[in-house]
Amino acid sequence: MKILITGASGFLGQHLIAQLLSSDSPHHLTLQYRSKEGFENSVKSHPLLNDSPSKIEFRQADLASQNDVEQLFKSSDPFDICLHLAAISSPRNAEKDPKSAMRSNVPVHLFDMLKDTPIVALSTDQVYCGQKAPYRDDSEVGPLNVYSSSKVEMEKYLMKNQSSSVVCLRSSIILGPEAPFGDAHSTFLHFCKSREGVETTFYTDECRSVINVGDVCNVLNHFVRAVERGETFESSIYNMGGPHRVSRFDMANMIAKHFSFDASDTFIAAEKANLNQGPDDVASPLDISMSSTRLENLVGFKFKDLEQTIKDTFA
Repeated sequence: MKILITGASGFLGQHLIAQLLSSDSPHHLTLQYRSKEGFENSVKSHPLLNDSPSKIEFRQADLASQNDVEQLFKSSDPFDICLHLAAISSPRNAEKDPKSAMRSNVPVHLFDMLKDTPIVALSTDQVYCGQKAPYRDDSEVGPLNVYSSSKVEMEKYLMKNQSSSVVCLRSSIILGPEAPFGDAHSTFLHFCKSREGVETTFYTDECRSVINVGDVCNVLNHFVRAVERGETFESSIYNMGGPHRVSRFDMANMIAKHFSFDASDTFIAAEKANLNQGPDDVASPLDISMSSTRLENLVGFKFKDLEQTIKDTFA
């Protein structure tokens, strides 16, 4: 199995690599990432690699560059599947440079090179407008910013142009333990823990169906195993979120409960909709909680709730 993983040095990419390396199945992993100091050495020196039957090939590449993409495929056997995780995922950064965000988040050169290869691509719950929750897989999209607009365009391009199977996963906020190979962002749960004893405002009306990073890896692995078995899968778009609707304020208070500290005077509830937006603020949806039952039925397991995700994160 030759697997191309784009955005491999990110939070989700690192957890996925660790899971694949822990598998008894031998894989040939080609890891695309943009320059990130120490990532390659960290993976190469990790004990997981020593004990794994899999092989790893590292490729630094800018997916917005046609030349870089062509070099990515040069002298390489065809990939059996691509797990596309790469993106400019910061709405603020995307808003600053919309053209670069669109080129990076809709990497047409990459997709054209993978035209006959099954692709599982990470999209976002932010494609929804936030006024009609809970959202189903077939709910109407209504992106409010450049980042979410670019993800809608990515979905459209893949669904229209690919000859092989394509799955787009509209992921909620992904939570879990620190990235196993380092130098990736922490999650919102870690931020909440860091605010113990510090007065901090958390929104009560910005709601998500947050999902456990382990569940996301298992979903991606579902499609890898299908290809390993020589099976095809239906092209489709799925919501990928946890079982419960939670706000930022809910998450903060669940962290306080988990660590048994009193946050009643320091964690301040506020409604984002009632706050004045500054000139640098990016428009974003409020309640984009959603149902992921269709994806759960496909992969054959239930996604973990926030309580279990917190336990996994700080185990």
